[in-house]
Amino acid sequence: MIRIVLIGLWICAVALGTLFFTVKSHMPASGDAGEKASYLGGIDYATTDVFSVPIMTDGSVAGYIIAQLIYTVDIKMKARITVPLEYFVKDEIFRQFYGSYSDTKQVEKVDFERVRKSAIDGINRHFPEPVVRDLLVEQFTFMPSSEIREMNMKSIGKRLSEH
Repeated sequence: MIRIVLIGLWICAVALGTLFFTVKSHMPASGDAGEKASYLGGIDYATTDVFSVPIMTDGSVAGYIIAQLIYTVDIKMKARITVPLEYFVKDEIFRQFYGSYSDTKQVEKVDFERVRKSAIDGINRHFPEPVVRDLLVEQFTFMPSSEIREMNMKSIGKRLSEH
Protein backbone atom coordinates (compact mmCIF):
# COMPACT_ATOMS: atom_id res chain seq x y z
CA MET A 1 0.00 0.00 0.00
CA ILE A 2 2.79 2.42 0.94
CA ARG A 3 4.56 1.55 -2.30
CA ILE A 4 1.51 2.62 -4.36
CA VAL A 5 1.25 5.94 -2.49
CA LEU A 6 4.98 6.64 -3.06
CA ILE A 7 4.63 5.87 -6.79
CA GLY A 8 1.64 8.25 -6.98
CA LEU A 9 3.59 11.03 -5.23
CA TRP A 10 6.56 10.46 -7.55
CA ILE A 11 4.30 10.78 -10.63
CA CYS A 12 2.77 14.01 -9.27
CA ALA A 13 6.23 15.48 -8.55
CA VAL A 14 7.46 14.67 -12.08
CA ALA A 15 4.30 16.16 -13.65
CA LEU A 16 4.57 19.38 -11.60
CA GLY A 17 8.29 19.69 -12.36
CA THR A 18 7.65 19.27 -16.09
CA LEU A 19 4.90 21.89 -15.97
CA PHE A 20 7.13 24.33 -14.08
CA PHE A 21 10.04 24.02 -16.55
CA THR A 22 7.71 24.26 -19.56
CA VAL A 23 6.15 27.48 -18.30
CA LYS A 24 9.54 28.89 -17.30
CA SER A 25 11.06 28.19 -20.73
CA HIS A 26 8.18 29.97 -22.56
CA MET A 27 8.48 33.19 -20.55
CA PRO A 28 10.38 36.02 -22.34
CA ALA A 29 13.69 37.21 -20.96
CA SER A 30 13.22 40.31 -18.83
CA GLY A 31 15.70 42.59 -20.61
CA ASP A 32 15.69 41.91 -24.34
CA ALA A 33 12.08 41.23 -25.33
CA GLY A 34 10.11 43.08 -22.66
CA GLU A 35 9.00 45.98 -24.85
CA LYS A 36 8.17 43.80 -27.84
CA ALA A 37 6.21 41.33 -25.70
CA SER A 38 4.12 44.08 -24.12
CA TYR A 39 3.28 45.55 -27.55
CA LEU A 40 2.29 42.20 -29.02
CA GLY A 41 0.52 41.18 -25.83
CA GLY A 42 -1.67 44.27 -25.94
CA ILE A 43 -3.28 43.63 -29.33
CA ASP A 44 -6.11 41.31 -30.29
CA TYR A 45 -7.90 40.81 -33.59
CA ALA A 46 -11.43 40.04 -34.68
CA THR A 47 -13.10 39.23 -37.98
CA THR A 48 -16.36 40.74 -39.16
CA ASP A 49 -19.08 38.62 -40.67
CA VAL A 50 -19.40 38.85 -44.43
CA PHE A 51 -21.48 41.95 -45.19
CA SER A 52 -22.56 43.87 -48.27
CA VAL A 53 -22.88 47.53 -49.17
CA PRO A 54 -25.16 48.50 -52.08
CA ILE A 55 -23.63 50.80 -54.67
CA MET A 56 -26.23 53.22 -56.01
CA THR A 57 -25.95 54.84 -59.45
CA ASP A 58 -28.72 56.88 -61.07
CA GLY A 59 -31.17 56.01 -58.29
CA SER A 60 -30.86 52.23 -58.61
CA VAL A 61 -28.61 49.51 -57.21
CA ALA A 62 -25.73 48.95 -59.63
CA GLY A 63 -24.09 46.27 -57.52
CA TYR A 64 -22.79 45.35 -54.10
CA ILE A 65 -19.47 45.46 -52.34
CA ILE A 66 -19.13 42.19 -50.47
CA ALA A 67 -16.59 42.44 -47.68
CA GLN A 68 -15.14 40.64 -44.72
CA LEU A 69 -12.56 42.53 -42.70
CA ILE A 70 -10.12 41.80 -39.89
CA TYR A 71 -9.38 44.54 -37.39
CA THR A 72 -6.74 44.70 -34.69
CA VAL A 73 -7.67 46.31 -31.40
CA ASP A 74 -6.04 47.38 -28.17
CA ILE A 75 -7.01 44.74 -25.58
CA LYS A 76 -7.33 47.21 -22.69
CA MET A 77 -9.71 49.45 -24.64
CA LYS A 78 -11.66 46.48 -25.99
CA ALA A 79 -12.32 45.32 -22.42
CA ARG A 80 -13.89 48.69 -21.58
CA ILE A 81 -16.20 48.85 -24.60
CA THR A 82 -19.70 47.42 -24.18
CA VAL A 83 -20.86 47.62 -27.83
CA PRO A 84 -19.21 45.14 -30.24
CA LEU A 85 -16.59 46.89 -32.38
CA GLU A 86 -17.80 45.01 -35.46
CA TYR A 87 -20.81 47.35 -35.56
CA PHE A 88 -18.54 50.39 -35.79
CA VAL A 89 -16.36 48.78 -38.48
CA LYS A 90 -19.34 47.82 -40.66
CA ASP A 91 -20.97 51.22 -40.17
CA GLU A 92 -17.82 53.09 -41.18
CA ILE A 93 -17.28 50.99 -44.32
CA PHE A 94 -20.97 51.44 -45.22
CA ARG A 95 -20.65 55.22 -44.82
CA GLN A 96 -17.55 55.29 -47.00
CA PHE A 97 -19.14 53.46 -49.92
CA TYR A 98 -22.90 54.03 -49.87
CA GLY A 99 -23.78 56.92 -52.16
CA SER A 100 -20.13 57.80 -52.80
CA TYR A 101 -19.83 56.52 -56.36
CA SER A 102 -21.71 57.60 -59.47
CA ASP A 103 -20.02 55.02 -61.71
CA THR A 104 -19.20 51.39 -60.94
CA LYS A 105 -15.83 51.79 -62.70
CA GLN A 106 -14.80 54.04 -59.79
CA VAL A 107 -15.57 51.26 -57.30
CA GLU A 108 -13.37 48.81 -59.15
CA LYS A 109 -10.41 51.23 -58.83
CA VAL A 110 -10.86 52.00 -55.14
CA ASP A 111 -7.72 53.02 -53.25
CA PHE A 112 -8.07 50.71 -50.26
CA GLU A 113 -5.15 52.29 -48.41
CA ARG A 114 -7.06 55.59 -48.31
CA VAL A 115 -10.27 53.78 -47.31
CA ARG A 116 -8.44 51.84 -44.59
CA LYS A 117 -6.90 54.96 -43.03
CA SER A 118 -10.15 56.90 -43.24
CA ALA A 119 -12.13 53.99 -41.73
CA ILE A 120 -9.70 53.59 -38.81
CA ASP A 121 -9.88 57.33 -38.11
CA GLY A 122 -13.70 57.26 -38.37
CA ILE A 123 -14.03 54.31 -35.97
CA ASN A 124 -11.57 55.73 -33.43
CA ARG A 125 -13.40 59.08 -33.49
CA HIS A 126 -16.18 57.41 -31.42
CA PHE A 127 -13.83 56.67 -28.50
CA PRO A 128 -11.71 58.80 -26.16
CA GLU A 129 -8.57 56.77 -27.01
CA PRO A 130 -7.73 54.91 -30.25
CA VAL A 131 -9.14 51.38 -30.18
CA VAL A 132 -8.69 50.04 -33.71
CA ARG A 133 -5.04 49.84 -34.74
CA ASP A 134 -5.31 48.31 -38.20
CA LEU A 135 -7.86 47.12 -40.73
CA LEU A 136 -7.05 44.16 -42.96
CA VAL A 137 -8.97 42.68 -45.87
CA GLU A 138 -10.17 39.10 -45.75
CA GLN A 139 -12.58 39.57 -48.68
CA PHE A 140 -13.45 42.67 -50.70
CA THR A 141 -15.35 42.16 -53.95
CA PHE A 142 -17.61 44.25 -56.15
CA MET A 143 -20.44 42.24 -57.70
CA PRO A 144 -22.67 43.92 -60.32
CA SER A 145 -26.44 43.54 -59.93
CA SER A 146 -26.65 41.74 -63.28
CA GLU A 147 -24.44 38.91 -61.98
CA ILE A 148 -26.54 38.60 -58.83
CA ARG A 149 -29.76 38.43 -60.86
CA GLU A 150 -28.20 35.82 -63.14
CA MET A 151 -27.13 33.70 -60.16
CA ASN A 152 -30.64 33.98 -58.66
CA MET A 153 -32.28 32.95 -61.92
CA LYS A 154 -30.02 29.90 -62.20
CA SER A 155 -30.83 28.99 -58.61
CA ILE A 156 -34.60 29.32 -59.22
CA GLY A 157 -34.35 27.28 -62.44
CA LYS A 158 -32.40 24.56 -60.62
CA ARG A 159 -34.98 24.37 -57.82
CA LEU A 160 -37.86 24.18 -60.31
CA SER A 161 -36.19 21.37 -62.26
CA GLU A 162 -35.70 19.37 -59.04
CA HIS A 163 -39.47 19.32 -58.30
